[in-house]
Amino acid sequence: MASNDSGLFNKTNFNIPPQQGDDKQQTLPLIAVSLLILITLLGTTGNLLVFRAIFTLKKRNLNDYLILNLAATDTGTCLVSIPLDVVEKIKGEFPYGSALCHVIYPFQSVLVYVSVLTLLFMCVDRYRLIVTPLKPRIHLKTGLTIVAAMWVSSCLIVLPLALALKFKGSFCSEEWWHDYSGRVFTLTIFTFLYVIPMVIMTFLYAFIIHVLYKDTRSLKLRRNVSTSSRLSVSLPQRNLKIVQVFVVAVVVFAVCMLPTHITWMWHDFGSGSKRPELFSKAVTFSNIVMYANSVVNPVIFGSINVKTPEKLCKALVCYRSEREHSCHGFDQVFVLRTNSPSEPDVHARDGLASKPLKTPRCDFFISSV
Repeated sequence: MASNDSGLFNKTNFNIPPQQGDDKQQTLPLIAVSLLILITLLGTTGNLLVFRAIFTLKKRNLNDYLILNLAATDTGTCLVSIPLDVVEKIKGEFPYGSALCHVIYPFQSVLVYVSVLTLLFMCVDRYRLIVTPLKPRIHLKTGLTIVAAMWVSSCLIVLPLALALKFKGSFCSEEWWHDYSGRVFTLTIFTFLYVIPMVIMTFLYAFIIHVLYKDTRSLKLRRNVSTSSRLSVSLPQRNLKIVQVFVVAVVVFAVCMLPTHITWMWHDFGSGSKRPELFSKAVTFSNIVMYANSVVNPVIFGSINVKTPEKLCKALVCYRSEREHSCHGFDQVFVLRTNSPSEPDVHARDGLASKPLKTPRCDFFISSV
């Protein structure tokens, strides 16, 4: 197979030279290149703003580093993947030589794999904090070790593709050891780095939202609500909004990645390999949709930073009761961490944290962080 675009998550694709005098054949690449350049500019700007916002924090927690890791993959896509693809489209060949033939396409795939694993880790972390708050939090060092393991494992996963790529003439194409090897690779990536993570995240987020709705209803139904209790009602609601942001990020990622997976499944298990011109157009479209996710992510996660009044510039602690009217039923403590009160703009950053309740009380209090 000759290559003009990268398949980005597993393969290279066909090079279809434009026909002379065919305006439609020349217009389509022009539109594609224009969209890719626009995505690069917007995505780079947005993700650099995410970097700036996180690095200006005095203290960064695990969630901040996970968002930072996701922004890093998006920045790599905008600054490396897209420009390399644009040059390849313009030249109509792979102009980077034999050595980079084994590096560029695998690196583009690694960025996608790490994004999937980061979103999955975010989901598991939210689940532990909200559904099982009595369990100890994932320590920062442990979380960063897991992030490093994501990159290493992604590099190992893409290793078969790197070995299968061969530079011939002016194109970088695949030469698998067996006819079924490419199909096995495609199916493995689709199953373990798309279907299974999406199923896991769907169930976990559904359970998280159910728990938060239940907590919100139980707090609203309590009688003789004090002023502090009214304030505590907003905590599950606020954390529900934060979780909804993460859910939106997962849904957008799934939608943006689906066309690419469908395209390569069609190529390996359908008639895509027999229709190279249509397949090339499908890959171009799916790549643009996938790249667009790098623009959307900064907007999605930027919406978490909601300004709060200065009087809430401390950790808000409330007790969740299993019994509506019993002080002894309170068995968990939820802490909503915010920035320090010295900062002019205060943002909710950490969602819910938790610790075991040693002495059951019916108080609501505000403690400094």
